[in-house]
Amino acid sequence: MKKLAICAALVFVSVNANAQCQDFDKLAKIKGVEYQHVDKNMINLAAKMGEGLHIGEAINIGGGGDAGKILDQFNDVKVFICEEEGNIPKFKKTALKVLKDKQWEPLIDTKGDEGEIVKIYQAKKGEQVTSVILAIEDDEAQLVVLDGTFDITKMMGNVDVNKN
Repeated sequence: MKKLAICAALVFVSVNANAQCQDFDKLAKIKGVEYQHVDKNMINLAAKMGEGLHIGEAINIGGGGDAGKILDQFNDVKVFICEEEGNIPKFKKTALKVLKDKQWEPLIDTKGDEGEIVKIYQAKKGEQVTSVILAIEDDEAQLVVLDGTFDITKMMGNVDVNKN
């Protein structure tokens, strides 16, 4: 009976961690949204090649000599890009609805002079960390989901935001 309870708890934790990433899959169903998914096998291949992980035109993770060390911390990367201006409000509303869940800790919430918005959230379950970066402009919206052991708060701790 004890083994059954432990197995059930492990299944629940695994399903819950996977569900938080799957909630964003709703974004891919919005008209005009481009979706890219990179799984652990492709991440490992990029790390072995030492090239970093290039997704689209603007996203490069782990380029340079330390690509393997950084990429080893990722299990899964999902990128959603909406360039259809009429659907950007729906994209934003859907993403923010998922991020309102209590599991998500807001790390950064900024709005620029021209209305551009950048939000970074993170959820932790033990060593497992899921980070979400949402960037919205008038003509484009992007959401990146990084899943693994990479803790963005540790990286941010090494940045002096007051330094000119």
